[in-house]
Amino acid sequence: MLRKTLLIMWVMLALYSVAPAQTAPAIAHKFDEFGDIEASDLIARLDNLAIQVQHEPSSKAFLLVYRTRRDWPGLSNRYAHRMRSYLIHSRGLPAERIVTVDGGVAPCLWQELWVAPPGTAPKPREDAWNHSYRPSVYKFDEHYFQIGEDPNEISYWPNAPEDLTSYLEAFGETLLKNRKVVGYLVAFRDDGDKRGVTARMLRTERNFLIKEFRIDPSRIKTIDGGYREWRTMELWIAEPGYRPVITSHRVVRFRR
Repeated sequence: MLRKTLLIMWVMLALYSVAPAQTAPAIAHKFDEFGDIEASDLIARLDNLAIQVQHEPSSKAFLLVYRTRRDWPGLSNRYAHRMRSYLIHSRGLPAERIVTVDGGVAPCLWQELWVAPPGTAPKPREDAWNHSYRPSVYKFDEHYFQIGEDPNEISYWPNAPEDLTSYLEAFGETLLKNRKVVGYLVAFRDDGDKRGVTARMLRTERNFLIKEFRIDPSRIKTIDGGYREWRTMELWIAEPGYRPVITSHRVVRFRR
């Protein structure tokens, strides 16, 4: 009888010890976090994230980016989509398993990589806030533009496969949310470019916005901004009656 009683107690104790592990709710966990880092360092961190997500087949990767109040509104989405593009094209993760999040404004530029089981989501920073104020005209974002054999080829992050969506998704979504505003594309060519290069830059991005986001062509204006040290595209948002403030200069190269 004593032996039987001890056996029952042992079984009950064993069941009690494993029950919490079986019923514990799944939670999202922060995999990595960092500020504005070099591309090589970022790639290494994303490689580690991809391995972890592949080991958890039912989980999703969340890419959160917080910007400072001095940054352009589109920066958070641009950084997030840059990471997403690498995970899809270079690491082979399915697009539906990667979620990008504009974390809003925080004390510093900060990026977080999360792994989230089904039904869970990352916990936002307590010191982040949504900076919703916008003036009548403001620069939304800017990026460098590199023209290759493919007219749609642009580059901000060298040696990484990217597309126009990484740069223009947040801009296009902003135009869709507020149909009263106008989007301006302002292109700057470098000193060695012919004038036609600027027209090509503007045509590429304007056509992309019209095709991908079904934006009324009349709401997308283009401006030849002149010269910069690098080919650059500025993205502006303006209410009717306002125009971007363009700062351009001619690059002068001195020769002996």
